[in-house]
Amino acid sequence: MQQVHPRVLVSAYACGPGDEPEAAAGWAFARAAARSHQVHVITRHRFAPAVAAELARDPELARNLTVEYLDLSARVLALKRRGSDVYWYYMLWQRALARRATELHRAAPYDVGHHVTFANDWLPCGLARVQDLPVVWGPVGGASAVPSHLVRWLGLRGTITELLRGLLTAPLRAVWGDAAARRATVVVAQNETVARRFRRAGHVVVEPNAALDDELPQQARPPRPELAQDPLRAVFVGRLLAWKGGRLAIETLARTPGWDLHVYGTGYEGPALERLAGRRGVSHRVVFHGHRPRAEVLDAIAGCDAMLFPSMHDQAGWVAAEASALGRPVVCLPLGGVPLLAGPNARPAALTGDVVGHLAMRLAEAATEPGTPSDRWSVSRLPDVVEGLYRTARSGSPAAKGSPV
Repeated sequence: MQQVHPRVLVSAYACGPGDEPEAAAGWAFARAAARSHQVHVITRHRFAPAVAAELARDPELARNLTVEYLDLSARVLALKRRGSDVYWYYMLWQRALARRATELHRAAPYDVGHHVTFANDWLPCGLARVQDLPVVWGPVGGASAVPSHLVRWLGLRGTITELLRGLLTAPLRAVWGDAAARRATVVVAQNETVARRFRRAGHVVVEPNAALDDELPQQARPPRPELAQDPLRAVFVGRLLAWKGGRLAIETLARTPGWDLHVYGTGYEGPALERLAGRRGVSHRVVFHGHRPRAEVLDAIAGCDAMLFPSMHDQAGWVAAEASALGRPVVCLPLGGVPLLAGPNARPAALTGDVVGHLAMRLAEAATEPGTPSDRWSVSRLPDVVEGLYRTARSGSPAAKGSPV
């Protein structure tokens, strides 16, 4: 007798193989679900070529995974010109998804609905509008904020940006996020801060959306010989936005002799960071590489002595997980998802008193306390994760996987 797999409807605004973290996360969760479920994914047309190629390559996956593409009209798409337009478009897309998901569920009911991407906890969830469908909401994040005593490291533009972010997202989180959390059978939070924000929901688990290549830890390189004469090398990887902590990283370098800092990424903070390095007399010790291919960045992480990543509210910074997989210490702040993803290789600095001094101390310690490769966030963990989440959604019992809050 042929086994009947539970039917799962997945909402993934971004979903497809490749180097985009959000799309890669959606694809990794969809693939994991298809191990033991009949999965129907709704995503956007831009991912169709990569998805079609992967399904053609893997017939077994194609038997359990169906992908449907949904976009708004050409007239609406033509209005989507700037990066910020993704937010209003996403809201409209979720309304269209709710209608399509309702049609599918009425025609042939699903056992579980799973909202996978976007990972923003202040934007609407279309699956929450589908009647009689148990819903897993997440991983989601966004509730983390910059502590007030760190605002001085944001600069004028960064401070204004964070102020506007809080003014915009807080009321939307109270409307859409809380509604989704109340409706969901399971809330999956990117980090502990987000979990605390939605602690009143029925079941909350912490499980970041990181999904790393199983072979990544094998690329880890041994620590440098103790007698090596070259300067120690720290890397900073991320968009050069104020809240990513680039200014803190350069100030930390200025207090840590014997280290160089290699910066990978672009953004509006770039010129300010270069000026700050000049004022602190460390321009000769800071190298700005700009945006580089992912393979090159991974090589840089594998070859460094530590990642210096004092981000102030990253929800689930994959680079911290990648550095940990490669066995590199991650000097960070105890904020957001970075310490969680860095795991045993996290070197969080105290937030009280002299924060830069604490970061400098942790960076200096990394020279003598190398990390250990970790496979904690390997993509191979996800089948068990989603199995536990879906079992919870169907039964209402505590989740088998993830960290209960």
